[in-house]
Amino acid sequence: MVTNLPAEAKAKWAEVVACRSIPEKIKLMREFISLVPKHKGTSNLLANVRRRIAILERELERKKTRRKGGYGGFSVPKEGAGQIIILGPTNVGRSSLLASVTGAKAEVSPVYFATRKPIVGMLPYRDVQFQLVEAPALIEGAAEGRMEGPQILGLARNADGLILMVDLSMNPIEQFCMLRSELEQAGIMIEKPEGEVEIIRRSAGVGLQIIGSGALVGCTLEDVRRLLANYRINSALIKIRGKVTLETLEESLFSSLVYKPTILAANKLDMEGAGENLMRLKEFMKDSEIPILPISCKDNRGLEKLGDYIFRMLRIIRVYPKEPGVKKPSSKPLVIEEGATVIEAAKKLHSKLYREFRYARIWGPSAKYPGQRVGSTHVLRDGDIIEIR
Repeated sequence: MVTNLPAEAKAKWAEVVACRSIPEKIKLMREFISLVPKHKGTSNLLANVRRRIAILERELERKKTRRKGGYGGFSVPKEGAGQIIILGPTNVGRSSLLASVTGAKAEVSPVYFATRKPIVGMLPYRDVQFQLVEAPALIEGAAEGRMEGPQILGLARNADGLILMVDLSMNPIEQFCMLRSELEQAGIMIEKPEGEVEIIRRSAGVGLQIIGSGALVGCTLEDVRRLLANYRINSALIKIRGKVTLETLEESLFSSLVYKPTILAANKLDMEGAGENLMRLKEFMKDSEIPILPISCKDNRGLEKLGDYIFRMLRIIRVYPKEPGVKKPSSKPLVIEEGATVIEAAKKLHSKLYREFRYARIWGPSAKYPGQRVGSTHVLRDGDIIEIR
């Protein structure tokens, strides 16, 4: 187990976390590796740290390139209820998908590598919108720096979810495996882990706070407090999803892995041989939780389902705020995570509602009866109307 690390290794990692200089952080990480015992129990930890070093080295190289006047990378500010990056090999139909469902002016071309920079469109869905971003083509070797790969993978790392596109007129399994491999090398997981942890350090004196829809398994908050104290972390916000053990939590300190919910869009359903290739793809993916959406951007088959797939993938709900004394709720929903509580909704609406919260009234799927009075820990559901007092 990772908890068997020697004290000097834990102290060294505390130095890594506190360091802000990339060259110095890389140096401290290498010193940390030298202090970690080499055995089966630490192999994943060491692999994660080496991956983080590689990511930092690529970031350092990009900064040097920018200073020399070279290409500066991609950046797309988030809008709407979620940002979804469309990834795929060249000529797979990424531009056609974006243009078909959002009306964005994407260049649909048979020419390979026609898309050279991210193109953005908004997909209307019920009373929200999703931001779809077509990334340039992803190729084998992207994670190692080929064809602006690190910039494209950086978009994926910062997104809320991914659409991986494959071409059913060719070998979709081979294309999917290439995309998955490049994402994995960049520390991006597309298969949902049993437990997820994000630790956000806060100013001294605030203490530890655990939030989220997950649960601690086989440990208590006091166990977490003792563990993090070994790494000189005494004030932090800990976000958890799923089942989180003490080992999962500790490994998150070292890992650069992030999970991105994913849809596999199998395009060119109208082409000859597509049906057989789709069957082979489904058989290959039978043990995966990644949903497959068969589509044809040429005749719009399956595209009407995309919004539903994205909504389910993001695990979000819509809650409609209502002011006391007003009959109708807001027509613009508050978009929050599935499993969120009343107090989390209050905090997102306004800091005053959060600080001065007394109780709330709920109408909708989570209410036992219309206007039910509830406390701060009441779990909301999609379509609820909430009135905060």
